[in-house]
Amino acid sequence: MLVHDIDRPDVAGVAPKMQAIADACREQLHAPFLQVSTDDNLCSSVSIKGSSDAKGEWENGIWQNSRYFHFNVSPLKGKRYYDDSDPKVTVQLYGGHHKLAKFRKYTAPVHQVIAKIQSWIDAT
Repeated sequence: MLVHDIDRPDVAGVAPKMQAIADACREQLHAPFLQVSTDDNLCSSVSIKGSSDAKGEWENGIWQNSRYFHFNVSPLKGKRYYDDSDPKVTVQLYGGHHKLAKFRKYTAPVHQVIAKIQSWIDAT
């Protein structure tokens, strides 16, 4: 179920507040399979879904049968929408294959968060 907040920032063609972060993730993160999306529906967030395996290697063509991961990048705790004046964001690994390394929740400026995600992907 999708809840639509009439006061959210991305209605009427206005880009989501974390669009620049999503674009940076698309450009700087590299994995055999990677999808990045963002919106401001309930709160600002960037969703990073990927796999350490190429799509052709997934058993039965199912993403969850690969070495998959799902990161969420969000504003600092307690904030609903991202604000450019505060450069820090929080990244958390929401789900992933049981054979992948653990990832601790991490708060830092955007460029450090992206670097930490990429180093984790490289280590898997």
